[in-house]
Amino acid sequence: MTRDRLQNALRRVHSTELHNTTIEVFEPAVSYSQGDGFDVSYPDFPGSPDATYDARVDSPSADEDRQRSGTTAEIDAEVRVRDDTGQQWTGWGEESDAPAHIRDTATGIRYEVSTHVDKHNGLTVLEVVEV
Repeated sequence: MTRDRLQNALRRVHSTELHNTTIEVFEPAVSYSQGDGFDVSYPDFPGSPDATYDARVDSPSADEDRQRSGTTAEIDAEVRVRDDTGQQWTGWGEESDAPAHIRDTATGIRYEVSTHVDKHNGLTVLEVVEV
């Protein structure tokens, strides 16, 4: 099978079988005023989300399971979503450091996206911290 066919197959399986919740995405509002700089604000919860996606929320993996440098000690959960959503997860604000917030609809827990990692298998893993 080609890589595209494998990625599409995993996306279909994720959308039908692997997800365990739906996440709501809340993008920050960024404004700029001369002299004061950038101001980043988030909508109040519950509000109307900018987008919703099927997702899988899991506990972070053990440190020894990591293939990238660093550990998952700083994150509260890993959220897997399809990689073809077109969603911007981080990058708002003056130094592109303001991330999106997400809410797990099953538990109501609100998270801030710390990093996002494209697994090149049809999924993106969001490393999130509770806010």
